[in-house]
Amino acid sequence: MKSKCKKLFAEMKPEFMTKKDWQCLGVLLLVFTCLVFFRLGSFKAPQTTYTTKTGEADIVLDFGEYTDIASFSIFLGNLNTRHLSLSAFNEVTGEWEIINGDATVESVFDWNKVDVNYNLRYLGIVATDDTAVFNELVVQTPDGSILEPVNADSYPTLFDEQDTFPSAVTYMNGTMFDEVYHGRTAYEFIHHLTTYETTHPHFGKILISLGIRLLGMTPFGWRFMSALFGILITGIMYLFAKRLFRNTFTATAVTTLFCFDCMHYNLSRIATIDIFAAFFILLMYYFMYEYIVRDNAAKPDRPLTERILVPLALCGITMAFGIATKWTGIYAAAGLALIFFIHVICRFPGNKKQIPRLFGFCCIFFVLIPLVVYTLSFIPVVGYTEYKNLIDKAIQGSISMFNYHSQLVAEHYYSSPFYEWPIIWMPLLDANDAVTATKVSAVSCMGNPAIWWVGIPCQVFVLVHGILKKDKRAAFLFLAYLAQYVPWMSISRITFIYHYFPAILFVILMMGYTINCIIHRFSWGKKAVTIYLAAAVIVFFLFFPVVSGFPIDRELGMKLRWLKDWILIL
Repeated sequence: MKSKCKKLFAEMKPEFMTKKDWQCLGVLLLVFTCLVFFRLGSFKAPQTTYTTKTGEADIVLDFGEYTDIASFSIFLGNLNTRHLSLSAFNEVTGEWEIINGDATVESVFDWNKVDVNYNLRYLGIVATDDTAVFNELVVQTPDGSILEPVNADSYPTLFDEQDTFPSAVTYMNGTMFDEVYHGRTAYEFIHHLTTYETTHPHFGKILISLGIRLLGMTPFGWRFMSALFGILITGIMYLFAKRLFRNTFTATAVTTLFCFDCMHYNLSRIATIDIFAAFFILLMYYFMYEYIVRDNAAKPDRPLTERILVPLALCGITMAFGIATKWTGIYAAAGLALIFFIHVICRFPGNKKQIPRLFGFCCIFFVLIPLVVYTLSFIPVVGYTEYKNLIDKAIQGSISMFNYHSQLVAEHYYSSPFYEWPIIWMPLLDANDAVTATKVSAVSCMGNPAIWWVGIPCQVFVLVHGILKKDKRAAFLFLAYLAQYVPWMSISRITFIYHYFPAILFVILMMGYTINCIIHRFSWGKKAVTIYLAAAVIVFFLFFPVVSGFPIDRELGMKLRWLKDWILIL
């Protein structure tokens, strides 16, 4: 058994990678790793919790003497949108006077500021919901100083982590955009709580929970796995490009473009499931291409060997994890099926005796295993001991997901239809927080214009080559691209630019195809491509402040508004 596993591992070793390839890949991975972990998030956040219940919802703070209270900030636990009633005790009348009867704290695992602006000694905070979870409470005076009540010992878990309160609240110390769904649900998986986010399969949130288990429920912890997969997918991109084009320069160029694409960078730094889905999509197409290459190299009448079938098996397994992460994996699977059937039909005259075996093999790896993996991804939802309800929960959960996405009626300022994505017409603002009077920390999800816009003519070039020259690589890449893009054309619910990211994987590979043609046809090709790559890197760093959250002058951020609908900073 050990020797067989060793043999299978040797079969999958990328023999096309040279020492120079590993060196180029190593440098690119090092650069991207440094970029992705730079200011990824704080290593600390309030961990202890104070839970209010009906009948035990009153928090009374005594400051010892009458003091001007400007505001207080609550780091909210896993229950969102909690309502509070604020009041001050009047020692003359002996009664509580309501300051604000309906204050709201909304964002989970984030600091929520509530204005008070009142001179008082006793501050009453009443949670008006059935249950609320507060991780920490920080009171501030008008000059911004932190004021701890004299009776803080009465609420030890509310005032035990005051040092976690930042001087400026940004993405560094709290959740942003859909982290309030996916990061929260990952936390609930760990603590066996009622699952909040049920509109997507759960494997991606399970992955996020691994980072939280390892590093704690902190911004760095809930983003760690996204960063890790953002790095890993960079390596897969290099392997794929080298396998496709057999050229170190082209593979390096492709991976450089991928490293310095703003959306790849953004999705690698936010605790959402999109980077995981993209990772498995790219990997499943890599294995499908590997299978096709190996099968084409074999004689049609020869039996299907392990060397040929292992990539096909891995394609099915990675497809299973892709679908268990997000339903966009199903779109990718449809593209795989089309490519696979075209390949089988072209090979049919010589390998028709292998069809029954191939059919059985595909039933296992492309039907049975995906169904099993998808179903098992629901374990955190039903509980780790309720396996009898697992299949039913997977079915009912899937029906609920379909109903949600098909019936969703909602509006969002940053939503955009599919035809706007390639030209980056509407970026998505994930976070925007004031750091000082003039500086802002903004995180925008957008593509690198120097890559996405140049990618459009490259798509046309690849399509023409695929049709006129019947180039199989061109056809493979364009079909893969269409599988990630065309399904969105029929979606009626609101969509966002990040839905285009799986398609961009193949746009960049099509740019690699174009680059490969240029460097082989023109003596000046490598020099021209190198200049272009430098320009793409410069554009990335030009937009770096507004995609990374690095504090920037608001005026400077506004100058990056190249198109009229670009709201990269507020």
